[in-house]
Amino acid sequence: MKPPVGTTVETLISQDDLTRASNLSNYIRRGKAESKVLTGDWAAPYWAGVGYFVKQEHAPRGSLAASIPLQAWLDESFIDFAKAYVVERYLVNPAQSQFGHIKRLQAVRFLEAGLLSLRGDASPLSIDGGTLDAAASLARTHLATGGAHRVGAELQRLADVLVRAGILPPICGTWVNPNKQPKNRNISVDGETDRAREQKLPDHRALYALAEIFNRDLDPTDKRAHKDIVTTSVTALLMCAPSRGQEIFRLPENLVFEATDKFGKEQMGLRLHASKGFGAYVKWVWSSMVPVAEQAIERVRAITQDARKLARHLEDPQTKHRFYRHANCPEVADDQPLGKQLVCQALGYTNKNYAATLIDLGLSRDDGAYTLQTLWDTFLLPRYKALHPHFPYVSAADKALGQKGGLKFSDALFCMLRHQLNSRGATSPVMLWMPDLADLNFELSGGRTKTSIFERYGYEDEQGQPLKLTSHQIRHLINTEAQRVGLTDEQIAHWSGRRRVDQNEVYDHRTAQERVEQTREVVEAIQSAVALPTEGESYVMGQWVVNVLPRPRNLVDIDEVQPQLSGLKTLYGECHHDWAFAPCEGFVKCLDCSEHACIKGDQDADEKLERLRALHANVVMEVAKAEVISADDVDAMDWLEVQKRYLAKLEELISLLQSDSVPDGSVIRTAQGENPTHVHRALRGLATKALELGAGSGAAMEQLLNSLEAGLAKSRGLPLLGASEGAN
Repeated sequence: MKPPVGTTVETLISQDDLTRASNLSNYIRRGKAESKVLTGDWAAPYWAGVGYFVKQEHAPRGSLAASIPLQAWLDESFIDFAKAYVVERYLVNPAQSQFGHIKRLQAVRFLEAGLLSLRGDASPLSIDGGTLDAAASLARTHLATGGAHRVGAELQRLADVLVRAGILPPICGTWVNPNKQPKNRNISVDGETDRAREQKLPDHRALYALAEIFNRDLDPTDKRAHKDIVTTSVTALLMCAPSRGQEIFRLPENLVFEATDKFGKEQMGLRLHASKGFGAYVKWVWSSMVPVAEQAIERVRAITQDARKLARHLEDPQTKHRFYRHANCPEVADDQPLGKQLVCQALGYTNKNYAATLIDLGLSRDDGAYTLQTLWDTFLLPRYKALHPHFPYVSAADKALGQKGGLKFSDALFCMLRHQLNSRGATSPVMLWMPDLADLNFELSGGRTKTSIFERYGYEDEQGQPLKLTSHQIRHLINTEAQRVGLTDEQIAHWSGRRRVDQNEVYDHRTAQERVEQTREVVEAIQSAVALPTEGESYVMGQWVVNVLPRPRNLVDIDEVQPQLSGLKTLYGECHHDWAFAPCEGFVKCLDCSEHACIKGDQDADEKLERLRALHANVVMEVAKAEVISADDVDAMDWLEVQKRYLAKLEELISLLQSDSVPDGSVIRTAQGENPTHVHRALRGLATKALELGAGSGAAMEQLLNSLEAGLAKSRGLPLLGASEGAN
């Protein structure tokens, strides 16, 4: 029934919905207040270092878009929330790479698309299990298995964050990523895994080709060789230690660190600021690569010294406001009007078509329009501000660190001049430039308009195609080789500049057979160290059983493979009683206990032998006293017999521990002691009493006694003496 015309209809909103709306508003407000850590313009659809806040169908491919139409932006009811979520996640993990932000924005775009398709609006308050499922489904449609799984994981994290923020109801926190995880190629054994593993590792022919080019006579004074010097030198430094390509381009000029190790050997390290939050540290170079590293560094220093000289001119307060007088600068006063030719010469252009050059640069073609000073003030300095907004620091991160660790152009090993690696254009003597990872990968893999170093030197594969390589393949190779030589995960993670040890697995590309062989070596070493005694290696000597075990004994002697807290040190040896099961029930009569072992030649054998000698001396005195008293006291005769047997037992044990015929590592146990476990004593007493009284089954009691004796004989290393017949 429709309400009457003119009647006001009120929509009732629950208190929970009002609370969630208020929490969302506060969440966005906090994100906006903290957004300065990522951007200076909250309203912009693109944040540098983060990505585009645009719909999935408008997500950019390749280079940055010149302009972003308004209809491509995320929905107006959703975009502020998306930005707040990115800021909040960044504050949780400021070290996250740009790749992490890109994947986060990808998940946000799919979520917005899911909301619009199911709910007709993109309000974050409408997020529920259905919209999360829709977003995950869109990810499966548009992305490969690995990418879809990462998006699903980010959606699950987003739901958890919003539930904890009070924006979504608690039921959303139970949503689980439905996108399956891709197959783990590091533990699978099949042809596809082998191919995937090979793709992660570099082609050795490409490495050999780069080594050959590196060993050619590359002349730093020849501009045509500069590109090859940079490519081969960066590759050489990547081979010195497992680094990321971008980290190499951020090396300081004074990168070499030398120290003497504990063996008195000189070691070389590189001062490096690792990315992904690891920070500054010294990355040690393996010894065989030290000469290569030194040559690579010297070559790069030689071709970049002019650029660092310009950087120091620009950084010096006394010179930065005057034109930089490079080698080919016109020898005129700073305020003298210049003709077209001199303007081009001052800027480093040597072609004859001066008018066309000035037009390309946006400068006047009139003679006398500029002086060196006006060129510096109105043309060069504004371009520096646009191209290098954080000068004298290389990046915003360096500027934030400042003197605490920020890299300046004047300190950077790869500080270069503009067009220095462009073989077709003239190098600019007045503009600075820094190569990056993209430049290196173009050199190693080529592109539509760029030839690789392998193409220039004619290195090809079996199909006649130029060889290819990526910088990250070298990092994978060095990590894999570190696994092969047996470095620990902690050592590999630190050497690679990783904060998490579990990330080593992604870079371990040993074959399944290699892993098996390495594991076999470790297992066999342990087995030989703690080998159990076999038949023929045990013998009885007097009141003792000697089990001969090989040295070295890294672990305690084990009679049976079972979990137990064994090897507790005693005054005379080791106690192998299972203390987790029960306390000592032998009243600390260690030398009469079948769970006690004396070890010949262990690390404190001399001290234990001295204690046994002291105990022997005390027993000798007890025997002497008993002999005097026994003449008048009948009860003393029993004590004398006990002490004599104990004295003989001690003398036999001391003799065994001193004998050269008993090898070190042998385990010596009592052959006449009783198992101290109270259960054994109780069962033995019960069976004996039953046989005496004729109660119960006599055969069953005999079998019980035989079983107890068989277990005792086994613990002593003795033959079973017919016990097996009674146990059948």
